[in-house]
Amino acid sequence: MLNKEHASWEVQVLFESPSPALNKRLSLMLASLKAVYEPSTKTFKVADDSSRTPIQIENVNAAGQLPSPAESSAKLPPIKGVSIKITKSNPMLAPSKLQLAKLASLSKKLARLGGTVVDAEQQPITKAGFKAMIAGNAKV
Repeated sequence: MLNKEHASWEVQVLFESPSPALNKRLSLMLASLKAVYEPSTKTFKVADDSSRTPIQIENVNAAGQLPSPAESSAKLPPIKGVSIKITKSNPMLAPSKLQLAKLASLSKKLARLGGTVVDAEQQPITKAGFKAMIAGNAKV
């Protein structure tokens, strides 16, 4: 969850049954979250009250690339999971508890598409794990 080397807080949602239909549902979910597609990185950013450390959503495979909203989901390989992370842009800035709560909330919403939220060791995150993450006490 916390990666001090890259100064990022990250969880992954691994999908149990990747399919073109799931790609479409993921695309619709990202649109409903008002996530903005970044063509240069092929990732999504979720804007919130603090743009200094935005939440980024990327593919767990394919070097983090997600298809743009304009691309047809049916023609693309099924997305096996997404990584949801906050990366510090400045060494002095750390995400607030509000941002960490949003990270937890986003991961739970995306997991409802048919996946499991896992930590850096690929272990499912428990309620206690989410509480630790929000409190800023996530294990490395």
